[in-house]
Amino acid sequence: MIYEATITYVAIDEKGNDKVHKEMYLIDDKNLFAEVEHALYEELANVVTNLDVTAIKRSRIKEIANYPQTNDEKIFLATLVDVFLNDDGSEKEMKYTIAFFAKDITAAHAFITQYITQGYNMNVVAIKETNFALL
Repeated sequence: MIYEATITYVAIDEKGNDKVHKEMYLIDDKNLFAEVEHALYEELANVVTNLDVTAIKRSRIKEIANYPQTNDEKIFLATLVDVFLNDDGSEKEMKYTIAFFAKDITAAHAFITQYITQGYNMNVVAIKETNFALL
């Protein structure tokens, strides 16, 4: 199960003022909301102060298709449509979203073009860069 979580924390900016920061994370391989929250506190408590987990939800993302090869890769989301035939011969479309890592939109397009050639009748509906980080 993939979860989406939002955290907030307070940091001091360059002028010495408190500034509230918000970050969004994708968390994979957890089964319970409590496990997600625990993982966030475990991983981030030493990095940020005043950490607060403000939201956790089950993601509609079907899978994380790859993992970063370098530190400068961002998370992209692709919406795909898979077209197949029902038992009665009629066409049916199934739309879903996958997450994947790429350096830029050109690399993202190249990755997803390769991904959809895995034997299914898939089409790319949209590709977008996100602000998610992976935990």
